[in-house]
Amino acid sequence: MNKKYLQRILVVVFGLAFVGSTGAVIIGSLLRREPAVANNPIAETADPLEQLQAQARGYEKVLAREPNNLNALIALFSIRRETGDLQGALIPLDKLIEMFPEDPRFVAVRQEIQQELESISTEPEETNSEPEN
Repeated sequence: MNKKYLQRILVVVFGLAFVGSTGAVIIGSLLRREPAVANNPIAETADPLEQLQAQARGYEKVLAREPNNLNALIALFSIRRETGDLQGALIPLDKLIEMFPEDPRFVAVRQEIQQELESISTEPEETNSEPEN
């Protein structure tokens, strides 16, 4: 009987030690959890333009694997247009028009961008001609 009593005590002690150590690890990891943004290299840059360019590179990688990825095409178009890369914005937009020729919104936006590009190319160069005295 002495042997069985010792076995029960050891099982209880080791069981409590196992549960206690596992619980301590779980609780410790929950309390020290850092936000996911801290591991995000895009969020670490302070410059919004750099963030947009990093996002664009990510979408370009997606499109290299999945050329018809609708979300990546739209996002890449939006980023390029927002950063002023109108010529670059036409590339994903043309792909969207190719994929959805019946959607008039894509065609209208393309015409809008084309007009912006034409107005930029036809604007006269600013000259620094000051009257001489």
